Formats: sequence, C-alpha cells, structure tokens
Amino acid sequence: MAEAVEAAEIPEPVFTYFGVDGGATCSCAGGKGEKRFFVGSQRGVVREYGLESKRMEGNVYIDREERRIQSLKFHKDHIFVHVRAFAVVQLKEPENVDNPLETWDIIKTFEMDHIGFCNSIIFGSKLLYVSTDEQRYSTLCCTEIAGTENHTAKARILTAPDISPMCMIIGEESENEVLIGMEDGRLAIAYGDEKQGVFDYIVTQQLGKDPIFCLASSSEWVVAGCARPPIHLVNRTDLVVQKIDYVSHAAGCSTIAFSPNNRQIIGGFFDGSIRVFSRHKLTVLLALTNFHEATISSIQWLPEEDDELVIAASSDETITLWKLK
Repeated sequence: MAEAVEAAEIPEPVFTYFGVDGGATCSCAGGKGEKRFFVGSQRGVVREYGLESKRMEGNVYIDREERRIQSLKFHKDHIFVHVRAFAVVQLKEPENVDNPLETWDIIKTFEMDHIGFCNSIIFGSKLLYVSTDEQRYSTLCCTEIAGTENHTAKARILTAPDISPMCMIIGEESENEVLIGMEDGRLAIAYGDEKQGVFDYIVTQQLGKDPIFCLASSSEWVVAGCARPPIHLVNRTDLVVQKIDYVSHAAGCSTIAFSPNNRQIIGGFFDGSIRVFSRHKLTVLLALTNFHEATISSIQWLPEEDDELVIAASSDETITLWKLK
C-alpha cells in the first residue's frame, strides 16, 4: 500500500557527511564561533562537525573501550558525553576552537551503573540520569554538576519494578518538568525543585503498550514515538491524546522533534526513513525514504538563526543536512 504524502517534490540533502565510526548514536548542536554540531558513535567516539565548513573538524572524546555514546548535551562551554554502562563525562571546550593543538579537557566524570539505553539530561545546574535500586525499581537520579561532592537525590519513577526508562527530555522548564518515556508505553512526568535537586512528584499517563523510544516537547504539546505506529500527540492543556499514523514497514519511530514554529513534527525511523508530519492535520507532509540505510538515531530541526537546517544522524555511518523550507 502506497504511503499518502502531501509533498509533490522530494528534496535532496544539502550535504552528507560520511565515516561515523560504527554508526551515529546521538547528536547535539552548540559551541563557540562557527556553527557546529557534535555526533557520538557506536564505537565510543565523539566528533565535531562544521555546518558552514561542511567538514569533520576533529575529535572531542574517544572512549578507549569503544563503548556506545548514549547521549550528548552542550551546556554553556561544556559538553556532557554519556558513555553507556560507564559514566557521563564532562569536557570543557578549548579557549581557541580554531587552534587544532588545543583539546577538550575532561573536567569531571559522573560514574553510573545503568546499563539500559535511556539518555541523561542537563537541567539547570543538575545532571539527571536514570538508575535501578536494589528492589529493581527504576529511579530518577539528580546530582549537582559543580562542586566536589556528588550527592545524588533519587526518586522511584513507577510503582512497579522491572520497567525500564527508554528516553528522557526537559518538558516545561519553568515548571521544573521532566518527561520520561517507559518501555511499557507510559509517559512519566516528574516535577521537582531544581535548586534542591529533588524530582520526587511523578505522575504517569498510559499512551499505548509499546515502548516509548523518543519524546519532544513544546509549550502546548508533547509528542511520543514508539516501537510501532502510531505517534502519540498529547495536548498539554486537557491531556487529550491524538494519533498520527504512518506505514508499519517504517519499523517504529526512533527519534522525534518539533519544527522551530511547532507546526510540524519530524521523525526518524528504524528503517532509515524520515517523515515530516502536520501537527494540525495529523498527516504525512513529506517522506524521505531513499537516503539512509539504517536507523535514524538522532534528528534536530535547528532554529531560524541556523537557517532551520535539519540534521539527521544515522546508524549507517552517515549524517545528512536538509533544508525543508
């Protein structure tokens, strides 16, 4: 059955980067000077890329044991590298980013024991990540980035054991809200005191039965991508859930984001395809199905000051840049 798509013309990538070690696992934008972004790989390498130079600018971090880079977050002049089943490593950006002799310095290492696939996030001055307690309950952990003492506050996410978190994002920052997608299809919403480092008021909403692999949030909406169709769109005001369907052979939604104006939703899928959806009509506006051969592990739709470029990083060892407007 053919997929119903509104767009008549399929665009080509603006540029394609090749040679991501073992395939890309995550990405983030940020940094001084020229517009740049960072990509983590399956083999434990984080590299820096130039949006304007269209080249790989250098290595940021290399894990000697070649462990998967789970997530990346650029915060002020630091990058936080989450190495799966090991730690979050904090590195400081060089003073002169144009000098190839200056390197990223490791400032701090936050060790953790979680072996799942949930990412970590930076919330104000705190590092948030997930773990499991002695009774096998998943916990949300919060620790101070600065200082020498790493006191960690923990709160159970669900009232049942053996249910793993799959993804985590910041929701409404003004409300100290953190959103967590669970493997049983529940959306966990944690509220807390960022200054005190406590996120212990957690409510849940069942979106479906399949694992929630990715989340995105705007001031009015939360969108969740799962292991199978549909995509769930939650209205923040009344918590009504709408469904966005797509073809089943896309094999599930692996990464998702809102457009800068929040009118569109872009999703990357496990079969390597990319789709743009209308948030209002709940329809597919554009399907890019012939450009990546493996999972889209990370997708970003950059703001207007960055030309609203889309960065799609894939397990097929390539990264594509797109101009979709």
